[in-house]
Amino acid sequence: MPTPRRCSGCGAALGDPTDDDLTIVCRFCGLRHDINDLAGEATPVVVQVGGPRRGAGKALIAVVLAVVLVPTAVGIYVAYRATSEVTTRVRETSDAVRQRVADRNRPLALTELGTVTEYAWKVVDTAPPPGGFASFDPVAALPWAMSIAHAWAPDAVLTRIDVGRVSSTGVVDLAGDTPSGYRFHSPARLLRWKQETDGGTKSTTASGMMLQVQGTAVRVLMETNAREEPATPAPASLRLPDLLTKARTGRGFSDRPFYAAYLIFLPREGWAWYFRAPSGDSFPRVRARDGRVYPY
Repeated sequence: MPTPRRCSGCGAALGDPTDDDLTIVCRFCGLRHDINDLAGEATPVVVQVGGPRRGAGKALIAVVLAVVLVPTAVGIYVAYRATSEVTTRVRETSDAVRQRVADRNRPLALTELGTVTEYAWKVVDTAPPPGGFASFDPVAALPWAMSIAHAWAPDAVLTRIDVGRVSSTGVVDLAGDTPSGYRFHSPARLLRWKQETDGGTKSTTASGMMLQVQGTAVRVLMETNAREEPATPAPASLRLPDLLTKARTGRGFSDRPFYAAYLIFLPREGWAWYFRAPSGDSFPRVRARDGRVYPY
């Protein structure tokens, strides 16, 4: 059935054409219509207004989320892996540094002294000196010190004894800031150092060793001195309590509460002690074997 013609003005149904068969006049509003225009009315196009179907919307949201979230997730993962690797490397480096510090600070056995090439103070794992640290006497403890030196070099010889703080009664204070100790020299190790140096090698052979006692710690420090040390006899000295008792009877040796001292070998006199007060005052040297004050 053909669709009835409608007035474009009021929407009423149009009747039959007029006598000229070219126009139709609306009997309600009087609007004249061209029959050709009415015959060629365009088919209305319906445009759906509103969102996509539910399924299509979900698919679109999934695509958007994939485009946004996948690169973000990849970036987060890459950052996590990089951070994790950096954290692992830092932890491994810290562990390695702590291990090196622990190895450097661990006490050395006597058998390791001959292989030390680092010129730094090293703690020695050794028994206390005779009488312990509370009543330390460097003269009485000399055999103990020589045993440590011979573990370093079998030909080690004593070149000096240093006392940081000794009372007028001869008691050495090891708890103070100034340590006491010994110095040793090895002719064989000096010869090796010269041969290696003359051969173009950067020698790490130490020809000297300092042995230090402070508190309850025993430490060593390697050193190299290219100068030949004179051959010296074994030191013969009175113990410090007896030595100071005799020295104070000599001319010019004052009685002080505390002294610092060192013992060295003098070619024409033998082993001799030099004492000074904490203020810096010095005293005549004292012959080690009998405590006599210079001039003997």
